[in-house]
Amino acid sequence: MATKNDTKWHQNYDALKAYIHERGHLPDKHVVENRALLSWAKYQRKKIKEGTLDKEKRELFESLLASRSTEHTGGKKEENLT
Repeated sequence: MATKNDTKWHQNYDALKAYIHERGHLPDKHVVENRALLSWAKYQRKKIKEGTLDKEKRELFESLLASRSTEHTGGKKEENLT
C-alpha cells in the first residue's frame, strides 16, 4: 500500500517527467514557477548520493534523467574574443 509520501513522490516524478518530455531538460533555476520542481529533483540526487532513496525510485529517477536532451539549452554563453 502506498503511503502519503510515496504518492507525493510519484506526483513530483510525473510532473518532472512531463516537464522533461516537453522541454528536454530540467527546470531553469531562474524561473520561479519551476523552482520547486527543480529543488525536488536536486533533493532526489542528494538522496541517491547518500544511498537513502529506495531502489525502485532511484531507478525511475535515473532513467528519467538519462532521457534528457544532451543539447545545451541555456546558461551563460562565452563570447568569441578573436
